[in-house]
Amino acid sequence: MKELFSAFSAAVFYPLVALVLPGLTAILGWCVLLAGREPVKGIATRNHTETAFILMLLAIFVGTVIDDLGMRIETLWLDPSRERRTNGSHSAEWWAYLRKPFAIEPSGRRHLRRLVARLKFELGVPIGFVLTSPALWLNHTISPRMALIVCAIGISVSLYLLFEAAASHEVLGQLRHELLKDDVVVYTSISRKTVQSA
Repeated sequence: MKELFSAFSAAVFYPLVALVLPGLTAILGWCVLLAGREPVKGIATRNHTETAFILMLLAIFVGTVIDDLGMRIETLWLDPSRERRTNGSHSAEWWAYLRKPFAIEPSGRRHLRRLVARLKFELGVPIGFVLTSPALWLNHTISPRMALIVCAIGISVSLYLLFEAAASHEVLGQLRHELLKDDVVVYTSISRKTVQSA
């Protein structure tokens, strides 16, 4: 069991949350729609491993495209909003943060990486839902009532995630602001040694 959780290190977990989950959200409805078609169903039944591998590659590809769209949303909506609230210092702090070298990585940088992955998830899943929702209406095995219920849930979750994305973006800006402060005190631990005279 430890091996299972150790596989989800930060290097694996963040791309999984930021790219794969939004990508899977985007292709899920289309996969269900195509799985009902006899030729696709037969190929998938005979080739489980290959089908899973292709679906994972497709999810990563679509997730990467969604990540680009999420960055557009961030650039066109979230950044200008924070720029107005900070009287133009948001962009300056962003570029100063990118230029600043840290001798010792502060714990805030690890927290910042988690927040960035969360922001990408919060922006990516609503885009993924928009991409997958037409497949719900095209799938004749799903009743219109069920499609409406799933769409209502998807829209509700998407609106919530967009609201949370705005909050995460704000926290990211505040965290970068704090990390740029130079008056941080660094505490070090020095072990006591007995001094012997020669």
